[in-house]
Amino acid sequence: MSWTPEPTIKVNGTTYNSVTLTDVQISYGRASVWEQARAGYARISILNNNNTDNAFDMNQTVSIEVKNTSGTDVTVFTGIIISVDNSLAGSGSIGSSVVQTITAVGPFAQMSRKIIGTSSWSKEMDTARMTRIFNDAGATIDVVDSPAIYEFAIRHSEAVDAYTAAADYATQADGYIYETATGKVGFANESRRFVDQRDNGYTIIPNNYILWNSVSSQKTLADVVNAITVTGATHTHSASDATSQATYGVVAGSINTELHNSADVLLQADRYVALRAYPQTSLSSFTIPINSTVVSDADRNKFINMAVGEPIEITTLPTGIKNSNYRGFVEGYSFSINKFEMVINLVTTDAVYSVTPTRWQDVLATDTWAGVGAAVQWFSYDD
Repeated sequence: MSWTPEPTIKVNGTTYNSVTLTDVQISYGRASVWEQARAGYARISILNNNNTDNAFDMNQTVSIEVKNTSGTDVTVFTGIIISVDNSLAGSGSIGSSVVQTITAVGPFAQMSRKIIGTSSWSKEMDTARMTRIFNDAGATIDVVDSPAIYEFAIRHSEAVDAYTAAADYATQADGYIYETATGKVGFANESRRFVDQRDNGYTIIPNNYILWNSVSSQKTLADVVNAITVTGATHTHSASDATSQATYGVVAGSINTELHNSADVLLQADRYVALRAYPQTSLSSFTIPINSTVVSDADRNKFINMAVGEPIEITTLPTGIKNSNYRGFVEGYSFSINKFEMVINLVTTDAVYSVTPTRWQDVLATDTWAGVGAAVQWFSYDD
């Protein structure tokens, strides 16, 4: 029997099932690896044909669930209402039908309304700084990655909204913030993606899953920076790539941070140029109908549980799209759901932009020199 999503919406404790749902749209994440995720949102259209006052109101809690292949409800969105639009869908002698469209947003939107930082923050590591921000915002934390990597200088009192603070410090720490489908927030440090693909590998997406009229790739000079100056709390360091400059011209940039240690400032300058000196081809968008009969149950469940940062791999792409196998990470994703269908759209970037050079703390304790193949060289160790 074919699978259907059977979506369920819960608003302020009241359940609305597939029969009354005409359309559900959900979006999470970001459009590029170089920015931070914005607040997730959902747009839900509910058919009201029994002249009932559903009493939808601002800040009421909204959750969206779909059935996985085992028939278990899986939450794919949690947020609060920020608007309700009502329109007459039909009217006659036997009654009227109204479509009520709810727009709901994720926890980052609530963080943007919370003012924090009105007292000084002590010098602290990135894990402590991010945990402080999330706690001060009253957010429910998923994971703040540890061990800590970067140390931030003392921050003097200055009012700021919690989302802006979280996004700013995550960027300074070469990581990213994210929301979960259950309404939590988290911080992924610069090692998260390396560790994930090392331990779990890349999710292979067969070519026949993808709607090929949705596939697009992009290589752009906008991704290139081959001369960078990074300023920390007390130190400034610069890095450049002469070969890239000779090829693409000088494309310069500067970054201001609150990094306390000079070594961290230098490391970030070198790493930033190493990652961005040469443009990579990223699959900027592609779409998969999750309810398609060609999608396996295991993969269907994985798509339903999609998250920002998922490592993916696609092989045998048309050469005009990508002239080699594609490995990347999910930066953003969206769902389109009705009673019978569920479609996911993925926005990804090439893994080169995300898998940073290995730190000792990320090397498995079980690794030994005897386990390293004789043909492996330092430049290909992370491949």
